[in-house]
Amino acid sequence: MSDTQTRDAWGSKIGLILAAAGNAIGIGNLLRFPGKAADNGGGAFMIPYVVCLLLFGLPMMWVAWSIGRHGGAFGHGSLPGMFHRMWRWKGAKYVGVLGLALPMVFVLYYTYIEAWCLGYAWFSFSGDYLQSADRTVHMSSYFNEFLGDAPTSSYFSGLGAALAAMGVTLVLNVWVLSRGVAKGIEVLAKIAIPLLFIFCIALVVRIFTLEAKADTAIAGLNFLWTPDVTKLSDFQVWMEAAGQIFFTLSIGFGSLECYASYLKKDDDIALTGLSTAATNEFVEIIFGSMIAIPAAALFYGVDRVSEVAGSTFGLGMISIPEVLREFPGAEIFGGIWFLLLFFAAFTSSVAVAQPVMAFFQDEFKVSRAKAALWLAGLWGVGVIPVIVFFKYGYLDELDFWSGTMGLVVLALIEAVLFAWIFGIEKGWAELTRGAMVQVPGLFRVIVKYVTPVALIVILVGWGWDAISTGKLLPTPKRTVAIAEPHRFAGTLSATEFGEDLSPEDQRKKTVVEAFEKELDEAAETAGGDGSIRATVKLGADGGVSVSDVSAEGCVSAFTDAARLSEYLISRGTAYKEVGNEAALAREVPLVIDVRHKAPYIWMARAEIGAFVLIFLWMIRSSFRRHEQNEGAAA
Repeated sequence: MSDTQTRDAWGSKIGLILAAAGNAIGIGNLLRFPGKAADNGGGAFMIPYVVCLLLFGLPMMWVAWSIGRHGGAFGHGSLPGMFHRMWRWKGAKYVGVLGLALPMVFVLYYTYIEAWCLGYAWFSFSGDYLQSADRTVHMSSYFNEFLGDAPTSSYFSGLGAALAAMGVTLVLNVWVLSRGVAKGIEVLAKIAIPLLFIFCIALVVRIFTLEAKADTAIAGLNFLWTPDVTKLSDFQVWMEAAGQIFFTLSIGFGSLECYASYLKKDDDIALTGLSTAATNEFVEIIFGSMIAIPAAALFYGVDRVSEVAGSTFGLGMISIPEVLREFPGAEIFGGIWFLLLFFAAFTSSVAVAQPVMAFFQDEFKVSRAKAALWLAGLWGVGVIPVIVFFKYGYLDELDFWSGTMGLVVLALIEAVLFAWIFGIEKGWAELTRGAMVQVPGLFRVIVKYVTPVALIVILVGWGWDAISTGKLLPTPKRTVAIAEPHRFAGTLSATEFGEDLSPEDQRKKTVVEAFEKELDEAAETAGGDGSIRATVKLGADGGVSVSDVSAEGCVSAFTDAARLSEYLISRGTAYKEVGNEAALAREVPLVIDVRHKAPYIWMARAEIGAFVLIFLWMIRSSFRRHEQNEGAAA
């Protein structure tokens, strides 16, 4: 039979489990999980985490495998065809468009993050970000300049390095996908997953044998797992736990369903789904706990762990390399760290992209090579604005809709379809046929009643958070930084205002908010960006003296040195060196960068809408073709 007539199949059971585990295991296991746990009660976070795993993590894992194997029996590897077979409503296949648009949008930005890891592996092995006699390397500025997200160019003069890393990453992903399930994805999993475990073990051993600069690695573990039970009454903690379960198990992308579609009718899916979840949870809970947080405690101290772990990307791309480069073997262990992140992301990106490949192959009956070219075209064009407009929050916007809200919406649709439209009896029969483990009957009740309700609560909660916090309303972005970071060993710091403020602190907060509001309004009125540059003398006593002020763009009118000085004093601007909490006297060239984000946020939303429309048109075209062929055959 020709390549256009034969569907792919898994080469081995172990290959399937490793590939499915690779789908779930990603950057979220090693960075997102420890950060969420540290911020949400430490050991107490595991209580809502486990509850969410049992209420809709594992149930939705089984639902996904059941939908996928059922659809695969009819030759469908993507959700439009699967929904069409399970739901005898003519519009069902169009509901399945989310199973194409969400993974397509997700891989656009996720592979860019993957490219960062690949680029940083090279920077590590080459020693590019290590300190030298003629260059001070600030990892935060280095990272932001690499992405074009900084008003400076001390380390990178443009996006050339980021584009090169993305180009290599895209080629690798498309090449693996073009080789098919058994010879591409399965082979990658058999290589990458064992390497991932080896790299994890090497880093754990390295971190726990390093001499502490601030606290011990064990102190970091104690911080992470000491429960703060007061957090359990906070609904937001439960929301964070639910979000982590969705993200870590790759629920709501359509990739698990696609993988299951390549199984035979009576192949086990109950044990396979359980094994996938168990492998993912092992990596997340064990290795996710023993690398990032202990490393942060070693270098920054336990008191600053929450601050350091608060940013997923900051933890992985700034804090961990900052730690590793302070100890012998920085090139090797920094390279291992970023290769670990790269392989974790690589196995996930090919998995999430596979439903789109399957759709092209199954519904349009094209070869793997042609399907890969179609996918590469969409991928290559779609990722360009992610790279070019990253500094305007483009990636974050795609992540919110396709990596958060969209996952819950699609999972809710699948839960209702499986339990209520297709029917829990037929759904349960599909799940348990050929099962090598007995699925507890309690899960019938959970899947039919508890999971849909829990998903609705999560969806409403996230939606309310998005509205109440103004996430849907794009606002300008402001950055205050040293204009030539490579010349200065220290960094700028500022006061974070809490809730219970003294009258003086309240006055300072009012000054800061008023100045920043004017900057934002100037950007919105002008519809563009701007920057203020000045020479600033920062005193050890908190004094500030501003001179040589210049401004351009939307903030060209902000050249009042006295007002700028008042703003900097009120925000507590100080110059500090790493490891030294005391403010130091120093004259620095300072830049305040203001960016008008709104056009680019709406552009990101438009891109999501464009992919939805493109795939709706493709679904209509492919199914009309099926109907014509069936009519001709009759």
